[in-house]
Amino acid sequence: MTSKKKQKALIVCNGEAPAITLAHKLAPAVSLVVAADGGANLCRKLGILPHVIIGDLDSVDRGTTQHFSSSEIIKVRRQDNTDLEKALDYVIDRNISEVTIVGATGIRVDFTLGNFSVAWVYAEKINMRFVGDGWFAAPIVKRVEMAAPKRTRVSLIPFGECSGITVHGLRYPLTNARMRVGEIGVSIVVEKSPFSVEVREGSMMIFVFRSAIR
Repeated sequence: MTSKKKQKALIVCNGEAPAITLAHKLAPAVSLVVAADGGANLCRKLGILPHVIIGDLDSVDRGTTQHFSSSEIIKVRRQDNTDLEKALDYVIDRNISEVTIVGATGIRVDFTLGNFSVAWVYAEKINMRFVGDGWFAAPIVKRVEMAAPKRTRVSLIPFGECSGITVHGLRYPLTNARMRVGEIGVSIVVEKSPFSVEVREGSMMIFVFRSAIR
């Protein structure tokens, strides 16, 4: 097992299931798979074995816990954080440096928004990305640079006021710009790869849409 794999984890939440092909591409690339409570039901549906099932365990089916009898089950009773936060705390405590999160969107819009909002609590502690079929999203911590084919579509969504925004390689370049709540950059086309986005102050998430997630 390589050191690179030891640093990566996959968290499965209790939302919309990704395609089985995507799930089976992501799971072998990590050394730790964590189901956030009812995310274990999703693991069972996708045919993925979680090493750990963690949460207050109010959403995981009894048949699922029996099915994953070899998995470690951790019940965390505190109710002032979400199951995703419990899972993130777990992987950070194990010195994981990179985490991919699936099943964080869909079914309930409040859970979707809540899961994205959680990113700002952990963005400086761990490199994270949310992944779904044909897209991924990540909080921008100061600056990101990404390679992407031309005409890939990118959206920039501020979670509050953001300033010092500098964008290179996208159709609408920016230099030291400001975006307020409600001012969003949706479906911007990549014109040069790699492209980069810098945000000096504030919380912004980048969404990248493409047919193949690597």
